[in-house]
Amino acid sequence: MMKNTIFLLLVIFGLFACEDDDSVFEPSTEGLEIKFTPVAGGAMMHYRLPNNSDIFAMNIRYKDWQGFDILKACGYSGDSVLLDGFTRNQEGIKARISFVNQNNEESEAMEYEFSTLDSAPWSFFDDLMVRSSWNGFQVIYKSPSVVTGMVHVFYLGTNPLTQKEDTILMSSFPITQQGDTVNFIQKQERASNTVIVRTEDFHGFRVRQEIYPDIDAFRAEQWPMSASDFNDFGLSRESAKAKTGVEYLFDGELKGLERLIASAYEDKDSRQGTEIYGAYLAGPYSYEKPIILDLREPKTPAWIRIYCLYPMHANHAVGLATWGNVWIGSYEDKVPCKMSVYGNSASSDPDDEGWVYLGQLNQDPKREAVTKRWSRLTTDLMLAPKDVNDLETKDPIYVDIQLPPVNDKYRYLKVLVHDTFDTSKEDGINRNLQEYFTLQELEVYVKKD
Repeated sequence: MMKNTIFLLLVIFGLFACEDDDSVFEPSTEGLEIKFTPVAGGAMMHYRLPNNSDIFAMNIRYKDWQGFDILKACGYSGDSVLLDGFTRNQEGIKARISFVNQNNEESEAMEYEFSTLDSAPWSFFDDLMVRSSWNGFQVIYKSPSVVTGMVHVFYLGTNPLTQKEDTILMSSFPITQQGDTVNFIQKQERASNTVIVRTEDFHGFRVRQEIYPDIDAFRAEQWPMSASDFNDFGLSRESAKAKTGVEYLFDGELKGLERLIASAYEDKDSRQGTEIYGAYLAGPYSYEKPIILDLREPKTPAWIRIYCLYPMHANHAVGLATWGNVWIGSYEDKVPCKMSVYGNSASSDPDDEGWVYLGQLNQDPKREAVTKRWSRLTTDLMLAPKDVNDLETKDPIYVDIQLPPVNDKYRYLKVLVHDTFDTSKEDGINRNLQEYFTLQELEVYVKKD
């Protein structure tokens, strides 16, 4: 009996001894360098491990802002590790650092402290601007160098299911580096908006929420215009035969129906040509020449929308055809790429000193940027309609010259065309030496009263 007891004691002592041996790993820390740099949402730990072949890796343990235990591991292959998981700037956060050998034995931990900066989901609001835009609102933000987290944008509206007031989610998006400007157009028509912006980390925990009340919605509507409200001081090339002139700017035909019908009538089989356009043509030397739009009463202008011809198989006029010396077989290089818009509350005189700059169209005219043109589809004959019914199903090609959403009213708008697109043809020949430009249609939009 005594023998058995002694044997059991020896086994127990042996086990404890083995346990102690397993936990003992005491590498030399000579040459160890550790430095913490606060960054957004955490700290960057820069390190240099001891030149010790017994050390395989280094473990860093700390608690994040939620109190969860975090383990980060690093080794000789790197020199830094991000200690993340924080929302606010904080000091004195404890970190326990230990070494691990090839047998996964871990040394006793050394204690360090580090500090953090506000995370992107928190500091997102420091440079956040919520302001009015046409038919909605804008969210403009900058962000820190280290970006994490999500943004959710809501507005106070009517729940379509319950018909009661509720927060309506507009969008969710990740916070991006260097910030962004995000536009939101609302389907629900409201005079003003209450906007709610909420951020969360990538674990789904809410970080911060702010409310922005009384954001003017700036609802817009098309303002009726006619040829009598338009003055280009003689720039228009009027032709009953070619159907060009000011009247076609405001006839409601947005795609080129007149041209399609004419090409079918004049060249029934192949529809390869016609001199008829049903469009506005200005020139020669129309660049930098003023065009005045009379709104007939003071209005807050929202944008000017201009249209170009929908692609068609009919060739553009050349030679002895009406305006053949203008088109020279090319349409795309008569389409404006640079325009400016000004407002005046009292005078239609283009030289009056009261004109206020409102906005611009500014696109690259060069052939190399053809895919970015607002009018790029006008040369895509793969889209050309087969007939009138087919054309009716197509969406028109247009661009909006956006004007600022501010409550300034103007009766008159001045429009200047500065340049048109270059040809996209590889020959690079300038077929618009006399600086003509064309528009299929022009519309003016204003703030609803």
